[in-house]
Order: sequence, then C-alpha cells, then structure tokens
Amino acid sequence: MKKSDLFLMALQNLKNRKTRTKLTVIGVVIGTCAIVIMVSIGVGIDKMITSQYQADSSLNKITVYGGDYDPDSQEEVLPLDDRAVEYFGSISNVKMVVPTLSIGEKVTVSRGKYSTQGITIKGIDLDLLEKIGYTLSEGSFDGADKKKTVFFGDETVTQFYDGQGNQVKYKYDDNHKITDCDIDPMEDVFFIEPTVYSENGERVQSSAANGQRIKVGGVMKNDYGVDFDTYCAIFVDMELAKSLAAQYDKLNHVHGEDFCYGEIRVFVDDMKNVDEVQEKIRAAGFNCSSNNDDLDAVKKIMLAVQLVLGAIGAISMFVAAFGISNTMVMSVYERTKEIGIMKVLGCNIDDIKRLFLYEAGTIGFMGGTIGVAISIIVSFIANAVARLVVSSFGDGGDMYVCVSSVPLWLIVSGILFSMLVGVLAGLSPAKRSVKVSALTAIHNE
Repeated sequence: MKKSDLFLMALQNLKNRKTRTKLTVIGVVIGTCAIVIMVSIGVGIDKMITSQYQADSSLNKITVYGGDYDPDSQEEVLPLDDRAVEYFGSISNVKMVVPTLSIGEKVTVSRGKYSTQGITIKGIDLDLLEKIGYTLSEGSFDGADKKKTVFFGDETVTQFYDGQGNQVKYKYDDNHKITDCDIDPMEDVFFIEPTVYSENGERVQSSAANGQRIKVGGVMKNDYGVDFDTYCAIFVDMELAKSLAAQYDKLNHVHGEDFCYGEIRVFVDDMKNVDEVQEKIRAAGFNCSSNNDDLDAVKKIMLAVQLVLGAIGAISMFVAAFGISNTMVMSVYERTKEIGIMKVLGCNIDDIKRLFLYEAGTIGFMGGTIGVAISIIVSFIANAVARLVVSSFGDGGDMYVCVSSVPLWLIVSGILFSMLVGVLAGLSPAKRSVKVSALTAIHNE
C-alpha cells in the first residue's frame, strides 16, 4: 500500500474519532507549550543580556596585565613597558594599543583648601579618549592643551578633602546629579603636583614639589562598559603622568624601580579575531582578559538555564505521551475486526504498523504545531507587557527588553519533538496491532 494512501487512511481514522483525537491533541498542545515557553524564556533572557552586554561593553577590547615569569617558556616575558606596547601593535588584526599609567598614590590634585586623597589618577593618551569610547557630559575633547588639561570622572569632585579631612560639600538632585558643590570642575582652577611623604609615611608640603596649573577639559559620562574609572578618577596626559611619576621618585628617593604601565588595552579590528589575538598575548607570558570571556561565561550559564527550563516543560510532554499511547491502545482494541479483515485481505503487516504510527505521529504534529503557534503568541504578549512595565519606570526607554524569544530553530524543534514523542508513544500499540490474530478478531467481532 502506498504511503500516501496510508496517511489518508490515518487521517480518516482520526477524523472518525474526533472527541478522543481532540483531547489527545490538547494534551500534546499543553506539553509543547510548556517546553517551548520554558525554553523561550531562557533564550529571551540570554538574548537580552547579550544585547545589553554588547551595548555596554567593547567586545573587541583585550585588557593586558603584568606577565608572570615561566621558566619553561621559550619566549621572552616582556614587562608592561613601551616594548610591550610595540609588541602588541605588531600582532595581526590589532588596530590600536592604549597603555595607561596609574599615578594616584604619587600625585595630588588641589583646588584651594581641598585636595585629592586616594583617588585614581590615570595617565593616558588624551587624543585617544574619544576614539576608544569615552564620552563627556560636560566640556569637549577638542581644542585643549593636552599637557595642561585633565578630565574628571562623573563624581570625581566628591573625592576632595580639606586639611582636616572634611569632604567637600555637595548635594544630589532627583536624578542623582551633583548640585551645590563647593567645587565647580569646569570653572575652578586646579593644581597638580607630585606627593611628598615623610619618613613615617605622612604627606608633607615641600617647596621642591612645584605645582602645575591645570584646567578641566570635561567631565566623563559614567560608563562601566568603557572604563570603571569613568565613575571617579582623573585622566591626565601620558607625558605629564610620566613626568610627575619621575618627580615623585626623585623627591621621595625611590630608586631601582623599572617603569611599567598599569595596564594596556589592545583593540582588535573585529570581535571574531579577539580569541586569536588573546592567545598570542598569553603565549608571550602576559595575563589578559576580554569582555568575550565574560560573555562566554554568561552564555554557558544561560544554556544551563535553558536546559533546566526545558526539562521542567518536558514533564508535561511526558504526560502527553501517555495520553497518545492510551489513545492508540484503545484504538487497537476497538479496531480488531478492521485489523483482522486487513490481514485476511493480504495487507502487509508493516503497513498495518505504519498506519498506527502515522496516526500517532499526526497527533504529535497537530499538537506540536498548535502548541508552537500558541507559544509565539504568548511570547509576543509577554514581551509587550514587559516593555510597558520597563517604560513605566521612566529610565528604561532605550533598554532592549526580551523576556521570551521563539527563534526558528525552537519552532522547528518543538514540532519535530512533538512528532517524535507521538511516534514513540505509538510504537507499543502499533506492535500490538500486528499481533492480532485475523481469524480470532473476526470470530470475536
């Protein structure tokens, strides 16, 4: 018998038992919805986190720290100095190398009676700030004398103290913006000088430490994706930072320390080349990390979440499989005469088995298709509600919201899985059908 004829016969048999077929299909629909919706939640959250991560982070950036000496390594281990900068720049697919020098413990910035204490002060090529993603809430990167200009972090002004250790006075408005501060970064005059310490480690005034007048070129927007120090730090020109560090060493009689950058950021031309460049940097003996590492870790966690959610949803499909099996077993008992007649007429035993498998698979297909369609509608509604909730807070208008996502692979997998469950549930009844004795079936009927 042709497969098409068997399929049409299977459809007709299901049609003849509408009520039972509908109830069994509903069970499969519920099972499919449970699996697809559960997995779609994991996919949606993963998609949302990845989107936010890419928006907040530079995925083509590698941050290099100091190297560890490995006696088994055949390659030279370079310190984080200008040789390291040159080496990183020579690696294929590297488009930019940006070193930074931390001098916060060596330098003091002052304004009147206030001065910095323990604040991060970083030397960097100020001409590259805008290129690597820094943005300003006030001021401009252009038109300033870089050797006499610094840039403040978003809340740097809050880290100034007077001689008695009293913090500068300031207030926040309703949007958490600093107002009524005793220091105005864009208008006040500041001085920067190397810090001098006494023998017991206390900061002292020294006539040999010549303060240099500086101007604040702008205030950074707080952006952790670009740099955590955009929150509270002072950015100075690299040449000025090196000069101040050298003055500090001289005034405090520091000798024998090799010059090293605090960190070096390596920017790759394309995100897909980050892993390759990262391996070359590590092979040279340096410690490094990239935002890709964090993103990969997040994806592994979300994959585990999707598997757990899918397993929870699979319980409903397991119950639906019993429903299909029960329906097919009852069908075999009710159609013993039909099976007996088919055998007497010489129908192939495999065709009889296929008939029942087609019926079980069709139930799975119908339930899977309807279940996936319902899941897509539920996903759409859930995302719409989530966007309304987020927008109601007033500060999440630009945020990408996705609490559920049903991609094409999940649609296809949901339908195919439902069909597979249907066929597997129908195997035992199908085998039972071919064991029915033709003469006994006709005689009993």
